[in-house]
Amino acid sequence: MSNHNSSRTGLMGTYDTNNVYFNADGKEIFGFGADAYFTFAYDNDNVSVAQDPSGTGVASRQHKSGGTFTLTINQMSPSIAVLDELADEARDGGFNVDACDGSKQYTAVHCYIAKKADGGAAATAGERQYTVHAINVTDKSVLGNI
Repeated sequence: MSNHNSSRTGLMGTYDTNNVYFNADGKEIFGFGADAYFTFAYDNDNVSVAQDPSGTGVASRQHKSGGTFTLTINQMSPSIAVLDELADEARDGGFNVDACDGSKQYTAVHCYIAKKADGGAAATAGERQYTVHAINVTDKSVLGNI
């Protein structure tokens, strides 16, 4: 078994929260939850495979590049107003997103907020979640080359 943090290979990397950001419609979103900024997941697999009972198969390549961002925002963040406005506006063509999770930068031009975040109150400030659907997401690594 190889040790990838050996003296021969060096440190794998350092995660720095100062390199994490989320911009929606050109506005920086801030005031995230205590333990989470956002998550991103592509909506579709690149390829699917089907086989008949004899094992003869066919691969089908997909070219869908949509994805979903889930933002966790503190309920007291001024960014709630920005996200609510984008949700209410529901403009044709959507809005753009430029985001970085520290290792990858994601960009998309046509994004839509599924619905405003649910509300509530408690003894301490809570968190709100927004789901942003993005069409034609591109990503690129922001880590150093190997």
